[in-house]
Amino acid sequence: MINEPPKVTEAGLYSVKEAAKLLGVSCSKLYNAVKRGARCGGIDGRVRRDNGRLQFTGKEILRYWRG
Repeated sequence: MINEPPKVTEAGLYSVKEAAKLLGVSCSKLYNAVKRGARCGGIDGRVRRDNGRLQFTGKEILRYWRG
């Protein structure tokens, strides 16, 4: 995890790979955080309708970074 806040826009949408790079963690750690859920210290992701892949909002990335 990085020490300074990631440079994201709160309304922006980011893929798993982009979010992992911004946070300085691996993709598998991010998938485990999704499984935990936001209430248990994880992160909330949403599934894209067109291809079924996970996306994260910039607001959610910042919330997860603050921990």
